[in-house]
Amino acid sequence: MITSKTTTSPTNDLTADTSTTLYPVFPSDDTLTLSTAQANGTAPVVIGASVTLDETTGLQNATTTPSPAGDADDNDILLSALPSTFATRLTALGAGTAMDAALSGYTGAVGDTGSNAFTLNLTPGTNVLDIKFTDSLGAALNGLDSGLDTLDGTSILLYTDTNNNILLGRAGGPDGAIVFAAYIEETGSPVSGGKIWTVEYQPLKHPDASNPDDALSLLDKVFVSTLKDGFDLTNAPSGQNLFLMFTGSNPTVVDDGGVLRVSDPTIIATGKDPADQSSGANINTGDTINTSQGGGPTTLGTNNQMIVEQEGIRLTFVTGARLDVTVPNLSQNEADVEANIDYTAMFNATTASFDVVQLQGGKTAMVRISAYSTAVESGVNFVNGYANDTSVAITNVRIFDKSTGLVIENSDGSVNDPNIAISFTGGVATITGVKAGYQIEYTTSADHNRVLIENGAAVNARGDNHADFDIGGFSLRHPSTITTEIGSQMIFEDDGPAAAGTAAAGTVDEDGLANGIPGGVGDVPGEVTSVSGNVSAIFQSGVDVPLTYSLSSDTSGLPALTSGGVALVYSVVGDTLTAKAGTVDVFTFSLSAAGAYSFTLLQPLDHPAGNDENDITLNLGAMLQATDKDGDTVTAAAEKLVITVDDDTPTAAGTAEAGTVDEDGLANGIAGGVGDVAGEATTASGTVTGIFQSGADVPLSYALSSDTSGLPALTSGGVALVYSVVGDTLTAKAGTVDVFTFSLNAAGDYSFTLLQPLDHPAGNDENDITLNLGAMLQATDKDGDTVTAAAEKLVITVDDDTPTAAGTAEAGTVDEDGLANGIAGGVGDVAGEATTASGNVTGIFQSGADVPLSYALSSDTSGLPALTSGGVALVYSVAGDTLTAKAGAVDVFTFSLSAAGAYSFTLLQPLDHPAGDDENDITLNLGAMLQATDKDGDTVTAAADKLVITVDDDTPTANGTAGAGTVDEDGLANGIAGGVDDVPGEATTASGSVTAIFQSGADVPLTYSLSIDTSGLPALSSGGVALVYSVAGDTLTAKAGATDVFTFSLSAAGAY
Repeated sequence: MITSKTTTSPTNDLTADTSTTLYPVFPSDDTLTLSTAQANGTAPVVIGASVTLDETTGLQNATTTPSPAGDADDNDILLSALPSTFATRLTALGAGTAMDAALSGYTGAVGDTGSNAFTLNLTPGTNVLDIKFTDSLGAALNGLDSGLDTLDGTSILLYTDTNNNILLGRAGGPDGAIVFAAYIEETGSPVSGGKIWTVEYQPLKHPDASNPDDALSLLDKVFVSTLKDGFDLTNAPSGQNLFLMFTGSNPTVVDDGGVLRVSDPTIIATGKDPADQSSGANINTGDTINTSQGGGPTTLGTNNQMIVEQEGIRLTFVTGARLDVTVPNLSQNEADVEANIDYTAMFNATTASFDVVQLQGGKTAMVRISAYSTAVESGVNFVNGYANDTSVAITNVRIFDKSTGLVIENSDGSVNDPNIAISFTGGVATITGVKAGYQIEYTTSADHNRVLIENGAAVNARGDNHADFDIGGFSLRHPSTITTEIGSQMIFEDDGPAAAGTAAAGTVDEDGLANGIPGGVGDVPGEVTSVSGNVSAIFQSGVDVPLTYSLSSDTSGLPALTSGGVALVYSVVGDTLTAKAGTVDVFTFSLSAAGAYSFTLLQPLDHPAGNDENDITLNLGAMLQATDKDGDTVTAAAEKLVITVDDDTPTAAGTAEAGTVDEDGLANGIAGGVGDVAGEATTASGTVTGIFQSGADVPLSYALSSDTSGLPALTSGGVALVYSVVGDTLTAKAGTVDVFTFSLNAAGDYSFTLLQPLDHPAGNDENDITLNLGAMLQATDKDGDTVTAAAEKLVITVDDDTPTAAGTAEAGTVDEDGLANGIAGGVGDVAGEATTASGNVTGIFQSGADVPLSYALSSDTSGLPALTSGGVALVYSVAGDTLTAKAGAVDVFTFSLSAAGAYSFTLLQPLDHPAGDDENDITLNLGAMLQATDKDGDTVTAAADKLVITVDDDTPTANGTAGAGTVDEDGLANGIAGGVDDVPGEATTASGSVTAIFQSGADVPLTYSLSIDTSGLPALSSGGVALVYSVAGDTLTAKAGATDVFTFSLSAAGAY
């Protein structure tokens, strides 16, 4: 089918009746052949690019799949790119969903539109009328066996579609499913070749199972072609002319007895009824021929630039036209002379076509076509010869829409446009509904060499269906056929199965083996030793379904592994791969024909060292093979099936180990103390094996970690410890002094030795330090996995050595006699009258190992005695190194203690002692105020009785001037004044004050009273009756019987 009818330049010597035609066809072996006629012996068709359709899913071409080479030369293209004519027709045929498409020469590069599968190499002036798929005889394909089969063995038969640019390959017969189709996309203007598109709906059965790109072609099955000659009106004389004589561009010219003539077909155009100019008539008295270009190709009209109602143009087909009067050499004047219509022979055709180029005065036109045959009537006989023409019946008319190249109406009824009507009367064809841009092709019952094209509308017709029109693009068709093989350029490559799908994966865990330990750093969930699944998602069968699965016998790509230090050896027997270490099966892998696999781990593998799971990934994909329906086998990439063997790592989840050392055992250490542990050991030893579990990879060996960053920041004597590991020993140093060591041998035995005290937290108890050494412990299993214990898995307790206050008590004495007004001496008085006592408390305390001690006062005065001074209760307070006791605002005593342990007690005011005329000493137990703190801050408080200050009382005396008074019995009743040694006067009362008798001492003031003890009074009698003494209140009464003999009263102020 030709969609463009542009004229080419003929050079054929058509007087010899050798014309060319072109028919593309699919032959029975999937190769395309082109049939063309050849003039003058030149090759009519040059084979170009092949079209290779690869059945593999996805595009295969030089851009998408540049390698391997077998894919780079494929020509796959997106289905969406199919030409609309092709795609629409396939849809109408119910072809279904296509799998793949290809275009000749297509590489997939941006902007690539493919290349010609064939190029026409026709002699100049030849114009191809049609290209179609045919058999080797040029006939439409109608069930020719292609030689190809479907997967189930059904033969694929070839059929030319009603659109003869389309070939169908059907399964088994004309109604069978469409297996593939092909389409010729004509190229060039005028047509100079064609690209070939192929599309596939089912896979083909490819015989070579060893080659996934096995190629089939359609060799020596398809032939085609027709030819039409075109004519060139370029530079035709303008205006109204009697005739025009025109041929193709670059015509073949021959010398005919000195006259240059055109051997190619030539057309002579006149009006319907031209004037007989050779008989003297003016050309304007008849119909003239007119040309017009209108910005496009040259067109023909009559009497003006259009063909109006009932007017027409006669076209006569000749050869041997005289060159000098043929367009473009024909001048305006020459075109008005009948004798210049000079030619030598007629050219016969059965088919011709012309274009309706423009309309005027309506929307559609009526075109009438009459065909004739005539003899040669050259020169002055030409116009008169019209009367002698013989009618030739027109048998078929086809209407093309030039914008799409599609047939829109066919008089045989195969294609119908409701707006177009074709009728035949007496062999004359009439077409109504013709629009500008339509091409009209007609076929006659026999050869014809003249045609009359008329506007069939009635004169002065009304409506939109009687438009005037002009014509152009006249072409003749005179078919003949030769064949050129092209099917070898049409290739269908096998779709081998692929292994590009989703990778499969599974995991087994050595934790599930004998002695395995669940868990571990990075461990996978569960402890399965067998995993199963299906590999079918890895593979794509392509179109050749179904796939079957098996193991490859090639184990060379499997990893070099060991188990227990023995290298694995792989073997495949049937559907099972077995890995052995010596005679021991380590794992098996089986694969069923349906793709189900099972991997079973039987013994542990040797994993890389490191205390995590150090998973081994077994890439088993290269052991997997899938074979498709036509026998193609593909092997997956190694990573398409990955079995992860999760390591069984040792753990440190066992029983924690502990040991204790005691600073009491160091030099100067003091056994005991608040919270002290039993004993004074400075070394602790044991084994760490109970902390660790080896798992499947036995046995374990033990070592110290070199990482000390997790050890505690400690000091000894105020100097920070620095840790280092050398070999099997950890050493902690304070400066250059070793403080402790910790050693661990390969069997797991450890020893901790304390060499110097650590600085413990403050507080007067043992304040133990716990050294979490677990993080220094490492255990390594047989395949090198190392686990480090948690810090708390080995705890060494360093028991503090605390100071004590169990030494010699300290005592001091002060004497109130030394205070102002104090009276030295007294009953039980101490020697001296000191008011200050001093000393040192160091003898009370022992520092232990954490020397030296420093001393201070406790701020807690709650244990001090409740005392008074002058009747006012003492209040105690500590400020800095001094304890002060106040009675109101008066300082009563102070007690100071230096950091070195020196103390001083100063009495400033007397205390209120118990009553009684002796010293009645007060003992102040100040020991509980004493604190001693060792080097690491442990503080001990002494017992109260560890420092006793005795405050000696100051007692009053009666050593003053005696008092005296005299009474005289002469003054009593019946007394007689005078007598020997009589005192003067007769007073019976004597009074005075006793204050001069007494001294108060420091404890002022004194108060006076009578003693109730009368035993010291003299034994007297009165009137012979013995006196009896009694004291009541401030009065002493002496009675003789019931008679008061005398009284003695004493006031509190000392008056008597």
